Amino acid sequence: MPIARKIRTFSDLPASEKFAFLEASILLAIARIVVDFVPLSKWRKQVAIKTYQPCEAEQLGKPQREQARMVLRTIKRVGRNVPVKFVCLPQALTARWMLSRRNIPTELFLGTRREAEVNREFHAWLMAGDIMVTGNCDPEDYAILGSQKRD
Repeated sequence: MPIARKIRTFSDLPASEKFAFLEASILLAIARIVVDFVPLSKWRKQVAIKTYQPCEAEQLGKPQREQARMVLRTIKRVGRNVPVKFVCLPQALTARWMLSRRNIPTELFLGTRREAEVNREFHAWLMAGDIMVTGNCDPEDYAILGSQKRD
């Protein structure tokens, strides 16, 4: 997409989504730096998972669902429009931080693909109620190592 069209599209966004784009851009950069360069012992609490216990997803109200979908769109929008690739864990952490600021409960999942026998393929995804905010996967394809809820 030509840059002029991207600028026009961005300028047409509501102010809240422009702010969310800036917020997500900064938080994705921070999350990527943390994941890539900071020792895990310093940020382990962000992904301290417990054994996954299947339960009913927390029901979100309509405003919370709209906010969760806005964060989902924003993370995807940033991913398409910045020259850096953000993998699943920085995306999940960023979405969690954004939704926590908005008082929306989330659950972070860490899993490994069931078919991957030789090279383990790990994946992280974030759920807000029944909305998959990041990760875009079929959880049935993954053996869930654990999850972490945040209210």
